[in-house]
Amino acid sequence: MTLAKAPLVPPALAFGAGIALAPLVPGALAWAAWLAALVATAALLAGGRPAWAAAPFLVGVVAVGALRGAEPPLAPDHVGRLALPRAARVEGRVVAEPVRWAADRARLLLEVERADGRAVSGRVQVTVYGEVPELAQGQRVAGDLTLHPAQGPRNPGTFDYGAHLAREGVRVVATARGERLEALDAPRPPWPARVRRASRDALGRALPPASAALLGGLLLGDRTALPRDLDDAFRRAGVYHILAVSGFNVALVAASVWALCRLARAGRRASACSAIAVVTGFAAVVGPEPSVLRAVVMAVLVLSALVLEREASVVNSLALAALAILAVRPGDLLDPGFQLSFAATAGIVLAPLPRGLVAGALGVSAAAQLAVLPIALTHFNQLSTIGVLANLGVVPLAGAATIGGLAAVGLAFASEALAAVAFDAVWPVLLALRGVVALAAAVPGAVLHLPAPPWSALACYAAALLLGVAWWRRAPAEGARRGRAAPAAALGLLAASVAIAAWPLVRPPDGRLRVTVLDVGQGDAIVVETPDGRAVLIDAGGGGPGRLDAGERVVAPFLWNRGYLRLAATAVTHLDADHAGGMPTVHRLFGVPARLTVDGLARAPFAAGGAVLSLVRPRQAPADAAARGRAANDEAMVLRLEYGLAAFLLASDIEAAREADLVAAGAPLAATVLKVPHHGARGSSTAPFLAAVGPSVAVVSVGPRNTYGHPSPGALARLAAAGASVYRTDQDGAVLLETDGRALSVTRWAARARARLCLDPETTC
Repeated sequence: MTLAKAPLVPPALAFGAGIALAPLVPGALAWAAWLAALVATAALLAGGRPAWAAAPFLVGVVAVGALRGAEPPLAPDHVGRLALPRAARVEGRVVAEPVRWAADRARLLLEVERADGRAVSGRVQVTVYGEVPELAQGQRVAGDLTLHPAQGPRNPGTFDYGAHLAREGVRVVATARGERLEALDAPRPPWPARVRRASRDALGRALPPASAALLGGLLLGDRTALPRDLDDAFRRAGVYHILAVSGFNVALVAASVWALCRLARAGRRASACSAIAVVTGFAAVVGPEPSVLRAVVMAVLVLSALVLEREASVVNSLALAALAILAVRPGDLLDPGFQLSFAATAGIVLAPLPRGLVAGALGVSAAAQLAVLPIALTHFNQLSTIGVLANLGVVPLAGAATIGGLAAVGLAFASEALAAVAFDAVWPVLLALRGVVALAAAVPGAVLHLPAPPWSALACYAAALLLGVAWWRRAPAEGARRGRAAPAAALGLLAASVAIAAWPLVRPPDGRLRVTVLDVGQGDAIVVETPDGRAVLIDAGGGGPGRLDAGERVVAPFLWNRGYLRLAATAVTHLDADHAGGMPTVHRLFGVPARLTVDGLARAPFAAGGAVLSLVRPRQAPADAAARGRAANDEAMVLRLEYGLAAFLLASDIEAAREADLVAAGAPLAATVLKVPHHGARGSSTAPFLAAVGPSVAVVSVGPRNTYGHPSPGALARLAAAGASVYRTDQDGAVLLETDGRALSVTRWAARARARLCLDPETTC
């Protein structure tokens, strides 16, 4: 491949680079660069030097990308300019098909029109609880909503959901009860939404729930009803891409339409036009996901080349698809789906593939896996070891199920009887697909979880792949010396990439104690990194049916990106779901380490690298059940962590009665840092307790949209009166505390702000 055959590749790369640089480049500088590049390009073209004009032209494209990627200011009437959080009567229009992930829970995307009678604009993502009314895309609704700024957990090395929503144009989220929502007009969904809903209903009528959910993922990319164990099996087998509508599905649709048209003796142009119409309609039904848009743009370009009797360049089509998508939706550049789709396609197109059916299939799978490897590690901390082989069995079965499923759904619009026959024929294929996936997922080490590689490792890896591909393609025309140098350089870059990426796993301990109070919403999760390089987890946030699994979404990625693949110990301070809910997932992903319990810690504290974690006077459980229910929070484990002059008191969810017991018993409460009990509830953090602790730093682990009023103004006032600097995970994100035993640093992750506290009078801070 040469740039003459793919002239859009440099502009596409330049435009993407500009979008990536947008947060770092002031708007005035981008405008100035664009103007200078425009003048320079025009002057060089006028002077008859078109080759020299390429450089300033690309600089101009970078500037345009930076301008396009810049975050636009909110409109004066945007709902995000309201004083939030607040309760409001909101009217708006449903702009996407409602998503139900439980019988009593759904998600709506509203284009708001009015709030408390005031005209507003903007999009709001609404989580609806309770009995959810039947709503459709395009329908106007009104309801009593509680509005909040769009924000998700903010932690080092974890997915920033708030930033994702901002890229989607959502700056405000809301919660509502289903019975407080009402439709203002009759449902008139657009035809793609009607087709999608009818297709989903046809699947549900004809197939068992698990098979219907699987076929829904294959045909529509809808994975909301997929059973958790089946979802996990596809992930572990390294074939989850099958459940995301992409080029695989679009190619099958286009090829099927083309074949049917040719069998009907239609001409090449008529067949290509029919295929273009069908794949465009297919994209409208399944939704504008980046992988779908990329595949459809490329398919339309290739088919259009057939209509115009021109030679189609796949690489140039890929570049044009990237330019088209990013021009309309620049935020997609950071979307994992966009990155995976384009990387996999580029890998398949550029890689030298072997001949033969099996060897070619293996080559395609390996090329795609190598291309997406750094992206999968960056976003998901996953390295698939079985995916290349699993695809040999999964892809043909998924292809057969997709073609048969499309035919069955199409027949369902004409005849239920014929559709039932077609679905019955597809069902064994779905069962076989599930069986192959289950076998692949059961292979030990099928997926490895590793730290996300830094940008330097990514750069070395990309350079190694590009150099290797270039050498392979040019090797026959090159001399022996050059032929040896290029692969040696590629191997050297690959080794450097591996070494850089593996550093978090092998770096020696630095003798410092780190305590991270993670932002898990309304819950507790605390990671202790001991001076000798081990990790202890105390609570793991929420989890369980119908809840965000903080163990999977927050705790695990944080630990992997800190370089921990195993834990030294875990402790659950008490069994409330917001403390213990995420722990089963952590144990599944990291193994079951030593479990720190009241009995075990009462016998001996946990010590590691000079840091000591001990139990602070357990409370005896009341004899009667009613009293036990009332005292559940007070029965929580209270832990004390000491290292040098630094002491941390981790007070779980205890309330006033337990605090009074500890003070009366003379328990060792004095601490530099207090993990505030019970999320700052009004019945905790009593004045006598705070006087006994005397904290310099107090950390409240609390959710931004909790309905309990945590932290209470009274608790905050008492903490301030005690002289503590208060940090809150709902405002500050994760709170990172680090000490060498003589000084303490506190980092607010959301603001990347750091404060330092001297513990030793003789230490200079």
